[in-house]
Amino acid sequence: MTECDVVIVGAGPAGSATALALLGAGVDRIVLIDNPKPRPFSIGESAAPDVATKLRLLGCSDNLADLGHTPYQANLSRWGGERRYDDFLHRATGHGWHLDRARFDRDLRDQAADRGATTMRPAKLEHLTFEADQWQLMVQQEQRTHRVRCRYLVDASGRHSALARQLGAERKRIDTLTALAWTVPDGTALSGLSMVESCAEGWWYATCLPNGQGVVSLMSDADLIRQHNLRDSETLRHLWRHSVELKRWLPPSDAASIDPVAFAAHSGFLTQPVGPGWIAVGDAMAAFDPLASAGIANALGDTLAARPAILGWLEQHSLAPAEAYADRANSGIERFLREWLLQYSRETQWLDQPFWQRRRKTHEKAFR
Repeated sequence: MTECDVVIVGAGPAGSATALALLGAGVDRIVLIDNPKPRPFSIGESAAPDVATKLRLLGCSDNLADLGHTPYQANLSRWGGERRYDDFLHRATGHGWHLDRARFDRDLRDQAADRGATTMRPAKLEHLTFEADQWQLMVQQEQRTHRVRCRYLVDASGRHSALARQLGAERKRIDTLTALAWTVPDGTALSGLSMVESCAEGWWYATCLPNGQGVVSLMSDADLIRQHNLRDSETLRHLWRHSVELKRWLPPSDAASIDPVAFAAHSGFLTQPVGPGWIAVGDAMAAFDPLASAGIANALGDTLAARPAILGWLEQHSLAPAEAYADRANSGIERFLREWLLQYSRETQWLDQPFWQRRRKTHEKAFR
């Protein structure tokens, strides 16, 4: 039997950062349960400028350049028939970062372990019960079943909200957006830039990874991907050739291999992000359209906001800080929905296409 104060399900940025936030507050008995799914690469590289500030608040180094990440200076977009260049130098917040996501995630996880968190990886939560103000967990790791007892649970399991839904929380899904992404050998033309371009099927995203490779992604709805056979390499190459902005920066090649990997990119949120003895953070609490470019920064912000709620329960069994966390979550979701719908409503070139019709209808319904 392993006894601890807090069990965190998921050891991505949100889970590891929650561990760091709690360790910094003196909670030293923390277990991270992680069941990673291998991916050839990650498309979640563009981090907003405030990510460095949030890392400092977690007691981490904000010198991201020395950690293998590269400055993210501007957004380039072709949207609504208009080409825009948004340079961060004109903002008081400074530049953002293009992250080596595998390294970023590993560094946060290693820092949590170095400061005292125990990591069970790969491991899977099989069963849990709540008895006598404590959670009793059965965890499967390397063909062995471990019993873990804790006072508090954190769901950092990502878009599936696996833990919160097991506890009866409802997750609302707004769309079925999916990213079809692949890498190209040389993306240096987009060094320091993130590019988006709307198209009939959805929109393109491209940037340069810290290793110099480019990443190209077509964002569309899951059913449209199936209907139009968008996973097919020649179909993607054809659409790439007919882009306007994307092909200027990363020209398509007949010889280039296109082997897309599908990533979930849909928006959704828990209607109840916190309850007695548990809380959800990061994508498990609310996941937003990648168009918002706020995933990592939001995840780190959630962990800092979750710390008082967790401490309130551990120290006094108080739900008052948890109510403040829920209010913050609701405000953030409402703000995202307004901005998300407004951004999609600005594109009027393909009003006869299903992808855009769906978002137009959602906008009209929301602001009727």
